[in-house]
Amino acid sequence: MKNYLKTLIKSPLFQDVSENDLEAMLICLGATERKYEKNDVILLAGTKVSSVGILVEGNAQIIRDDAEGNRAILSELEKSDMFAEAYVAVDHTEIPVTVIATSGCRVVWITFSKIIGTCSSSCGFHKTLIKNMMRVIAIKNISMNEKMRILSCKTTKEKLMTYLNDYSERIGKDKFKIPFSRSELADFLSVDRSAMSRELSRLKDEGYIKYNKNEFELL
Repeated sequence: MKNYLKTLIKSPLFQDVSENDLEAMLICLGATERKYEKNDVILLAGTKVSSVGILVEGNAQIIRDDAEGNRAILSELEKSDMFAEAYVAVDHTEIPVTVIATSGCRVVWITFSKIIGTCSSSCGFHKTLIKNMMRVIAIKNISMNEKMRILSCKTTKEKLMTYLNDYSERIGKDKFKIPFSRSELADFLSVDRSAMSRELSRLKDEGYIKYNKNEFELL
């Protein structure tokens, strides 16, 4: 786990924590590390979760399947991203989403009760972790509201342009690479892939965007 200290320190859970203190904190928290291959299920919908995960290597996606087998991508996970915190915080007996590795990856797991509790040594960092955890959950809630704004758009064109404009504003660039393939983007926006591809071509012809695979430029 020492190899991933620089990645873990970038996690919002460890904001205001120095790298020198992090290793001791991880030992106190009983953090464990696990490796996953591409397409491995990291968390399966319907199972009980008691720990939060922090991605320290690779990429993963949070997905949800409906009763008819249609898949919706809720979010993309990258290095230093944390997941499952909302479900363990409210003590869900079963998690309603699945987390899948989209590349070879490693995850550091930390039991939630050890984050919000106090240990026998009365370590002072627990207060910092609780504050950071509250901030993470609040930010995730805001992000989910932003996605609902995208999904509430009436047309595929509106969904595409809202998503691309939001992504551009978030990273501060007009030219960028999104974390989704064409099929994954359709799942994320809850639109038909063929209809989305036609709309992308139309937006390109009309001079709104340029794109090549998952690289886009807003004009």
